Amino acid sequence: MLQNNRTNLTKWLLLLIVATLLLQGCGKKDEVKEVEVTKLTSLEMYLAAKRALDAGVWSTAADKYKALRSHYPFGHYTEQGSLELAYAQYKLFRMEQAVTSVDRFIKNYPAHKNLDYAYYLKGLIYFDSDRGFMQRMNPDKSADRNQDNIRNAFTAFKNFIERYPDSSYAPDAKKRMVYLKNQLAAYEVQVATYYLRRGAPIAAVNRAKFVLESFQDTPSVANALALMVESYETLDEPELAEQSKQMLAANYPNHQYLSEGDLDLSTDVLQWKDIWPF
Repeated sequence: MLQNNRTNLTKWLLLLIVATLLLQGCGKKDEVKEVEVTKLTSLEMYLAAKRALDAGVWSTAADKYKALRSHYPFGHYTEQGSLELAYAQYKLFRMEQAVTSVDRFIKNYPAHKNLDYAYYLKGLIYFDSDRGFMQRMNPDKSADRNQDNIRNAFTAFKNFIERYPDSSYAPDAKKRMVYLKNQLAAYEVQVATYYLRRGAPIAAVNRAKFVLESFQDTPSVANALALMVESYETLDEPELAEQSKQMLAANYPNHQYLSEGDLDLSTDVLQWKDIWPF
């Protein structure tokens, strides 16, 4: 009996030793992997991230750029990688993260040679923040987009152009600003139309006047004038209605309101082809 107990105890001790050795082996493998990662130079880590970026593997690229920043907080490749991280996040549609990364880059590297692109990218991020698949497929609804993102994009592009008027990205930014301004104006016309539909012609007139005052160089001015005619007629103000109609005829003689004699409020007041410059 005593001999059997000793035999069983010996077996259990052997199993415990083997298990311990196996666990130590796994731990050493993990340590080796960690050592292998940290042995990579900043250049090697940057190039790995850049290859993923160039291949369009945005998630992998973002992870590798973050690893680069974690292991090498300072240095040339970390600088460039910080900007490219923002681009990868933008392509991943992680817009808040992308804006944060751009702002961090602008703050940390104010003398970077590609700083103009950082300011331009910030505008792009806001520009595409809510331009999802369905909106791209149905651009007639473009004026329904989030107005805060539109204003932020316009402000970002304006800031970029003021700082870098000769940048190679400036022409594109200017075109996008035209589009954004047209959208802001179109939105105001949509709001004015809504007020008129709901029996609030005074509010409609005020909104239409705002378009005339703030967005004089946009296609929405014509529809704003037509809405003013309709609103003044609803208010039984024939003289003001006629003045608005004459202004519409003088500046937009081919407007549908003049030929049809009625403003069709059941359709979009502005078509996408009128505000999309690309």
